Amino acid sequence: MATRTVMTSRERVLAAMRRQETDRPPFDLSFGIATAQLASIRARTGADDPWDYFGADTRMIWPGPTRLDTDFSRYLGRLPRGSTVDEWGLGHVPTASTDADHAHLEGFRHPLEEAESLADIAQYPLPDVDAAYRYESVRAAVEAVHRRGLAAMAMLECTIFERAWYLRGMERLLLDFSDGSAMATVLLDRITALRIGQARHYAASGADVICYGDDVGTQRGLLMSAAMWRTWLKPRLAATIAAARDVRPDVLVFYHSDGNVEALIPDLIDIGVDILNPVQPECLDAAALKRQYGSRLSFWGTIGTQSTLPFGSPDDVRREVRTRIETVGAGGGLFLAPTHVIEPEVPFENLVAFVEAVTGERG
Repeated sequence: MATRTVMTSRERVLAAMRRQETDRPPFDLSFGIATAQLASIRARTGADDPWDYFGADTRMIWPGPTRLDTDFSRYLGRLPRGSTVDEWGLGHVPTASTDADHAHLEGFRHPLEEAESLADIAQYPLPDVDAAYRYESVRAAVEAVHRRGLAAMAMLECTIFERAWYLRGMERLLLDFSDGSAMATVLLDRITALRIGQARHYAASGADVICYGDDVGTQRGLLMSAAMWRTWLKPRLAATIAAARDVRPDVLVFYHSDGNVEALIPDLIDIGVDILNPVQPECLDAAALKRQYGSRLSFWGTIGTQSTLPFGSPDDVRREVRTRIETVGAGGGLFLAPTHVIEPEVPFENLVAFVEAVTGERG
């Protein structure tokens, strides 16, 4: 029997996401800022970098920090103690459930929630995420990742919809959509222009995968009608993808939305998405999606962080990984990963079982 050639991580990611056979599926782990989980891994392994320890196939690249120092206080008012404000002017407010390991349970203060005019939207001070100086170090960072044989990813975090509702508030933004408000048009267009600039910088940097993402799904369906998504978001997302492809036609395009977004998959393929993430098994049948769309779309994720990883046994984890490889991974097109950040409740043994099942190696 012929021995399959061992690939570098970068070769593996590029081939798998182009729906070609690989020596094994690529994989990654997402720890976010889960300090308790990271501390546990360090204590058990002595390793400071869990991605290096487990041998993940990718690394994320980020732009440099802003030089702006914008005062958003007139948009936010007085914030509770412990709050922070990001470069977009979004107020991050601690709640009773917020701690170092559950930062995504914080509250928000939306700076444009009370905006009443087009001028309020048009004059709001957006950040300079498309400024060239913020990407001066990105090409070197990508090249450093490539020298290690790894694949480099770059993210347009909360690309258009999420960033817009962070600023406007979800209820107000969806009402703007429903009313056909020019306020929504101006806000989305301003954000899209910034994302187009970012996409061009990332493509020029040599990043292998550009990650776009907006959560537009619940686990029962879309947050809005498909028609509303096609009116307000599809053409703008398409413009950001086209901007990257104008610079580098072969760059891989990754799209993230939690929840059940099956109704949008043909549209995503239509505008150039190569990879769908995270394909939550609690609400999507990854094997069925592979059968229907696998000739045109690859799948990244598929391992449940609401189910198997926190609540299953190591054998359950191994079984789920094997099932994905045999179904979704047939012929390429599968990148195995948890469908969200790994919460502190996930047993270390389940992480080991996940990696061992993907790589076929026992620690």
